Amino acid sequence: MAAVKRTKKTADTNDELQPSTQAQELLDKKAELRRDLIERRQEIRPSARSAKSRDICNQLLELLKASGIKGKGGQPATLAVYAALRYEVDLDRFIRGAYAYGYRIVFPCLVPNDASAGTMSMRSVSCNNYLGGNVPFIVDPRKPWGPAVTEEHQTYMSTRAGATRRFIPSRVKGSVPPKDDTRFPVIPPSEIDLVIALAVAFDAQGNRLGYGRGTYDRYLPQLREDCMLLGVAFAEQEVEAVPIDKHDRTIPRFITA
Repeated sequence: MAAVKRTKKTADTNDELQPSTQAQELLDKKAELRRDLIERRQEIRPSARSAKSRDICNQLLELLKASGIKGKGGQPATLAVYAALRYEVDLDRFIRGAYAYGYRIVFPCLVPNDASAGTMSMRSVSCNNYLGGNVPFIVDPRKPWGPAVTEEHQTYMSTRAGATRRFIPSRVKGSVPPKDDTRFPVIPPSEIDLVIALAVAFDAQGNRLGYGRGTYDRYLPQLREDCMLLGVAFAEQEVEAVPIDKHDRTIPRFITA
């Protein structure tokens, strides 16, 4: 009987370990594909990358004009874009055109308290601020940026009734004075009408591989059902099949060049 019990325990243990092993194998496949595709993208000549980005932006502007997207609640239609890092599809031409058409533009911004978990919000940026080139989460999208008075301070600091709260620098990296937080207000997902998401790799089924932090996979489910969702990538980034997990979100359409 003892031998039978040990065998059953071993079998149960193997059953418990199997999902974890499968999950790790999937992560390894994604990491390998990510390395290969980032290298492939970097091999595109700068002149070709610029021409491809311009082509993608022109396609996006044509699609935007034909879409008839309207804002909700009296607001102009709101477009979520991203600030390109080196080697990524550069949306600058599209962003400038969208500003000229009167759209409200929002950019992803990593949340300081949850940056390690890949949590992001979308912050509105005016045309003047965008053209001025001094928006922190556009200059370096990889760094968290957020309000100065965080939950940490609300817990440990108190202000007497009627007193004016002064700026208290947060221990959370990326904290900012309240006036700067007001300059770039967080826009709720319910107000966003179109999202353009970048990709490291994609396939014909709309499966997308990002940088592995899951920021878009967490954010996209918060959008309205009628929010238009587009992916952008260079044609060289298309693969036969992207390894996917149950939480990975598909993109209905990719714009490429």
